[in-house]
Amino acid sequence: METPDANVRIGARLKHARLLMGLSLAELGQRVGVTEGFLSKLENGRSQASIGTLHKLVQALDTNMSTLFAAPPEGEGAVTVVRANERPRLETGHIRAGNKVVLERLVPHRPDQLLQINIHVIPAGGGSPDVISHGGQEFGYVLTGAFTLIVDGHQRRLAEGDSFYFDSSLPHGYRNEGTAEARVLWVNTPPTF
Repeated sequence: METPDANVRIGARLKHARLLMGLSLAELGQRVGVTEGFLSKLENGRSQASIGTLHKLVQALDTNMSTLFAAPPEGEGAVTVVRANERPRLETGHIRAGNKVVLERLVPHRPDQLLQINIHVIPAGGGSPDVISHGGQEFGYVLTGAFTLIVDGHQRRLAEGDSFYFDSSLPHGYRNEGTAEARVLWVNTPPTF
């Protein structure tokens, strides 16, 4: 489970990016279609946004999702290690809204990184129903469970052992309509999400 400190850290990073761009809460809210009050709660770690909303925010703030996860890796040099119990986790959305997803960061953000690698933990009834698009390519492998991937209006039901690939510029989203959690190894390049 994500700690309250992680929500505060992510909110502080969003606020920092907003202030660097000289935007008010109202201006940013208007750009991404959310209220000033919601943004204030998000920046102060008192609310969680869906993946779709976070994606709109980082695009409007000229940054990417990787910066929200940034954590110092273990050791220096050619090999980066992230221990299973030390993975940065970002909880997004709410199960009642049908947009709950937990992202487990497998590789911490570094400026020279070409890949972004997460495990998307999608609870039953959760997902990212708001379609998004961005530059790049995506690959995934279903570790456990099943979910529906929607790319450019086409739906594909995927189950344990299945893999997928698509161009990230196509509108895409996903949902778990099953009764069990799904865990998906998800790779983006470049790390724009």
